[in-house]
Amino acid sequence: MSLFVTEGLVKRFGGLLATDQVDLTVAPGEIHALIGPNGAGKSTLVNLVSGLLPADAGRIVLDGVDLTALAPHMRVRHGLARCFQITSVFRNDSVRDNLLLAVQAQAGTSFRCLRRREAETALMDGALALADKVGLADVLDRPAGTLPHGMQKKLDVALALAARPKLLLLDEPMAGMGPEDSLQMVALIDRLRRDTAILLIEHDMDAVFQLADRISVLVYGRVLTSGDAAHVKGHPEVQSVYLGTEVAA
Repeated sequence: MSLFVTEGLVKRFGGLLATDQVDLTVAPGEIHALIGPNGAGKSTLVNLVSGLLPADAGRIVLDGVDLTALAPHMRVRHGLARCFQITSVFRNDSVRDNLLLAVQAQAGTSFRCLRRREAETALMDGALALADKVGLADVLDRPAGTLPHGMQKKLDVALALAARPKLLLLDEPMAGMGPEDSLQMVALIDRLRRDTAILLIEHDMDAVFQLADRISVLVYGRVLTSGDAAHVKGHPEVQSVYLGTEVAA
């Protein structure tokens, strides 16, 4: 049974058909990777799903709720969260304060004006739980902007997790990372499948093949094929179009 579905998703920019009748499904607890060459329409598709772009045709459904006409913040309320390629954190604030703000945004304002935010036990517990989940419990007092790139990426993931998403969109989480940070991010994403389904957009094919339960290959705005890693690796058109290997005649 599918948790998330796109049906016939179309987006045009003038005469350019950026996404062409895209059908995708993500099952509960699944990591579904979306791959494709530059210009395939991956970023457009993710922007359609998250609501940054309106679709020209088609539907987007999450857990039975039609998101197609909803604003981005309303999609978050219905269980959709996204991490962007470029991290979006409050650089001058501590890791703890970044997490507290994210938890508080989901919980709503406490209206307890005479108490410090740190005194709100539920908020603090939520922030500490997020830090522990992504491996940042040891750097809570550091300004977010001073963290290495890999840790900032983890913080960005934690901020998205504060929304308790049913589906998490990860847009190139390994971008700009060295080998050690990439390994840590792969391990984190693998753990997250226990809490949320994931739609993963990534160019690191080793990570994709390691993590993904299913892979969809997007070429010229259309889904060329979908399947597990073995299927994608052995698909002749994928080999020639994306993986860059020659197919025997």
